[in-house]
Amino acid sequence: MKNLKSVSPAGLAVLSALVGVVLVLVLDSDSFDAIGNVFVGIGGILLIAAAQNDYLDELERTKLYDEILEKQLEYHAKKRNIPRL
Repeated sequence: MKNLKSVSPAGLAVLSALVGVVLVLVLDSDSFDAIGNVFVGIGGILLIAAAQNDYLDELERTKLYDEILEKQLEYHAKKRNIPRL
């Protein structure tokens, strides 16, 4: 999976097209729908997992950002002898 990070979007598109053409040549027409539905299902699950991962990463980034701001506020409050609420 780490190798996929170095492949360009165009490279992935070409690879997908090649796999699709090979499957069309190898499979009979009755299998197209079944295999296509399986790939669509897998793609949907991967999109959901990627979106959740992005959401959790953003949540962590926001939490860290909030902690940094809180520490900066504490520092400046101490510097000016202002009591925190």
